[in-house]
Amino acid sequence: MFSALSSRRIGLLTAGVALISLTATACGSSANSEICSGAAWSKAFSDYTASATAGVADPNKLNEAGAKLSADLKELAGKADGELATALTELADAFGSLKIDPNDPTAAASAAASFGQKTQEAAAKLAAACS
Repeated sequence: MFSALSSRRIGLLTAGVALISLTATACGSSANSEICSGAAWSKAFSDYTASATAGVADPNKLNEAGAKLSADLKELAGKADGELATALTELADAFGSLKIDPNDPTAAASAAASFGQKTQEAAAKLAAACS
């Protein structure tokens, strides 16, 4: 059960990153423009993907990877303005809120579903803020 949830989580992240990178264009301020171009957040997602993939069998490592990405996105949100800052904060909150408990598969499945919804909504807001 846990392995399938981990694969789903990584798949959702990859799809979200692809959506953002395909739809992100220049934003209003120069800081927003840099963030929207992908240069500012691509390392954070790349690091997360590497950590999540390496820790797919260890829920604690997945939780740590999500917490680290959340912190990185919040730092980036602090450099952004307006809707972009809000979208990045919501995406950070989504990654920070997902906690996988291997002893409670029902809660893990529920958390994964909620996480998927939150990341889709935040990715859509991020794409809109960068268009």
